[in-house]
Amino acid sequence: MSIAFVIVTYHAIPYLEGLFTTLVKFTDLSDSQIIVVENASNDGTLEELQRRTEGLANVEILPQSRNTGFAEGNNIGMARARELDVEYVVLLNQDLELEAGWLEPLLTVMRTRPEVAAAQPLILLHSDPRLINTSGNHLHFCGFAYCGDYRREVSTLPADRAVVSVGYASGAALALRMSALDRSGYFDESLFLYHEDCELQIRLRELGYECVLVPEARVQHKYNATFSPKKYAFLERNRWLVLLQHWPLWRLIAIAPALFGTELAVLFFSIKAGWFREKLGTYQEIAQQLPSILRKRKKMQALRVKEATDASILIGAMQFEGLDHPIVTHFANPLLTAYWAFARGVLRVK
Repeated sequence: MSIAFVIVTYHAIPYLEGLFTTLVKFTDLSDSQIIVVENASNDGTLEELQRRTEGLANVEILPQSRNTGFAEGNNIGMARARELDVEYVVLLNQDLELEAGWLEPLLTVMRTRPEVAAAQPLILLHSDPRLINTSGNHLHFCGFAYCGDYRREVSTLPADRAVVSVGYASGAALALRMSALDRSGYFDESLFLYHEDCELQIRLRELGYECVLVPEARVQHKYNATFSPKKYAFLERNRWLVLLQHWPLWRLIAIAPALFGTELAVLFFSIKAGWFREKLGTYQEIAQQLPSILRKRKKMQALRVKEATDASILIGAMQFEGLDHPIVTHFANPLLTAYWAFARGVLRVK
């Protein structure tokens, strides 16, 4: 068996028909296993999964006694994939619908380019498939992460559909090389939700692997662009966990003024947007996890290879719908871009 599909479900009834119908219709499942980790939904998801997968011999449902989150849930599925000795695992969000020919281009890249550890298809918005959800995610040198080309028209992309390196591939639809995961480990379960795909691929890049977009492969995502205070808090806490665990000491020192300035800006935004209390709570959580953070940091920095590619993919500007305020576009972005160019020179980042 060469491939396992891992799907983590939670209150998934509105999505199961679209996902499984397109998975069966557009995927050769003859040499694969579908592993579904059901995260203790109370809306009948487990029963609907059992009904929808009845008759499929290569499906295994792993019911959980609690909500394990995205990170641990996928780890449970990947651990089962390792027991099956597959070469590749493909993580699929429950709210996807797949398009014809979505899988083979991903597998071709994985089979022909051993340096690639993570690959994503072009992810389109299900609400309007003419628009992009993400063409590969961007990672700012201050730790902010966001979808690349969000809401850009697909028709404006280069016609050659060439495979390109990305900051990190989206965990919504993500092909991973199991031999690379054997070296890097799986998702960091302390993150629970958000930034876990980013953190894993930083680890892969620290080991010298590449992460890419395969634009010939395409899926559609029922993406929810709303942000709650809880989501902001997860994103902020996990951004700092990534920075503290992975950025080498000299990088942290070099970008310290920018980190201080952006942190003040985030605090101001949290007050204005009504999640200041949640932002303050992230500091307490980080302080509580500091011993664990330092242990992970020591281990990860020791594994870093000379050919690590994590610094070269960092960017200086933040360009995402909702962040197009004049203060960001006309002041913050030019300043941060210039600062990162200076810091790259100091750090000798190619």
